[in-house]
Amino acid sequence: MQRSSRIVLLLIAVLAFAGIGSATHADVEKVFDNIKTNAFDPQARVCFLPNNVNSWFARWHVLDNAKKSIDITYFIVEQDVFGMSMLGMLHKKAKAGVNIRLMVDARGTKGLSRKFIGQDILQELLKFKNVQIRVFNPVHKRLLALFDDIRKITASNHDKIILVDNEYLITGGRNVSKNYFVDPKDLETVYRDTDVLIQSSKVAKQARLAFEEEFNHGGNFKIYQDLFGNADEMAKHLDLAYTAMRRFITGGGLFKTPVPNVSEKTNKLLEAYTKELSGYKNMQHYASYKLFQGERRYPTRILDKHSITGPRNDITKNLVAMMDACQREIIIQNPYVVLTEEARAALKRANDRGVSIIIHTNSPMSSDSLLTQAMFIGDWRGILKEMPNVKIFGYKLKTKLHSKVFVFDRKVAVIGTYNMDYMSEQINSEVVAVVKSNPFATQVALRIMADIKFSHEYKIKVERDGSITTVFGPESHSDKKVIDRLNMLQKLQWLKPII
Repeated sequence: MQRSSRIVLLLIAVLAFAGIGSATHADVEKVFDNIKTNAFDPQARVCFLPNNVNSWFARWHVLDNAKKSIDITYFIVEQDVFGMSMLGMLHKKAKAGVNIRLMVDARGTKGLSRKFIGQDILQELLKFKNVQIRVFNPVHKRLLALFDDIRKITASNHDKIILVDNEYLITGGRNVSKNYFVDPKDLETVYRDTDVLIQSSKVAKQARLAFEEEFNHGGNFKIYQDLFGNADEMAKHLDLAYTAMRRFITGGGLFKTPVPNVSEKTNKLLEAYTKELSGYKNMQHYASYKLFQGERRYPTRILDKHSITGPRNDITKNLVAMMDACQREIIIQNPYVVLTEEARAALKRANDRGVSIIIHTNSPMSSDSLLTQAMFIGDWRGILKEMPNVKIFGYKLKTKLHSKVFVFDRKVAVIGTYNMDYMSEQINSEVVAVVKSNPFATQVALRIMADIKFSHEYKIKVERDGSITTVFGPESHSDKKVIDRLNMLQKLQWLKPII
């Protein structure tokens, strides 16, 4: 009888434990389900894009197959062969009658947004009535903010959106530049980043709203066609960039220069594109690329946040809600970790519940932002002391970490543009895709764990008197000159809320 009672009690304990586990999994999923800002699509097709070259191919594919509409917004569009060939693609599609709306940020895309030089390129697209172009929040529109809130001047559209035919969406951390799309084998200083491709009319509708709320913002500058025409004929340049890229990635090789019957200036431009492309040996397999390769359908939604000049912020509060719902694990991969009070408090609550927290970020030797890295190396010891369940890893490769990803209990994954700093939480516009799926979230988590293998774990020892001894930190593996510079920059703590 006693043995039977023990067995019953054991079964009850096992079932209770299983019930706790189910509730744990359901909690984060419940937060996803109960987000009020929009309805999720339970059957969105989702493709994870951690690979640079495939992420470029995905963009090329959806743009090349656009039939009705293209909406694009980027923080940075460089005038290298990637940026110019994308604009060349838009030029081609504009001629075919596709409706195009393009927006670039005044701070991130200085070259294209400036008059006389960069705007000549954009004005070439405006020869078509089906094209609209905006520059987000140019300084001359915000001069009065000098006497109000300087953050309104520094506010950027940090969104990265490609939306095609109101069905296909690509978003994530990548801007448009060689630094985001070249294989690390061809250029070891490229970024390690993450995007997501989504096929869903419902999710696309959410992304379209996020795009339009920024595109139609009153502080934007509308680019018009030059009354006197462009100082230089840019159509050939755009078509040339498109053709050079298309020929190269499909295995057709490079143009042989000089090309007869074109101007000397055009030949020089083609030589520059040819020279740039010649170094990218690992991106010539587009002909075999498939947009989706067996990807499953998962519940997915978009969360949006305006810049400080607008009212919407659906990202911060929902990220905090998911952190508060986690019971087992939070994984954060982010290039700029300057924790705000709200983010730190949410992580502290999770730590106190016994949640394992992994933060993967840049080290001083991989970061492209000295100021944010300076603030981080001033904070990391305090984070580990305050939150003993946190592990911090600093990337050590020459590739720079730029991925903005969150994984909650390996049930919900968030991929987008949102950094763990004041700029994203309080100043810039941001957008993220949220996917509820154990297989997808696990796939994302495993990629981060693979990155962590190429990282240093930062460790401290808390002494009896409460003081902190560094066991291994940024200074343990970084160039002394870089550390000295960062220590100097730490004195600029007043800049923390605006970097």
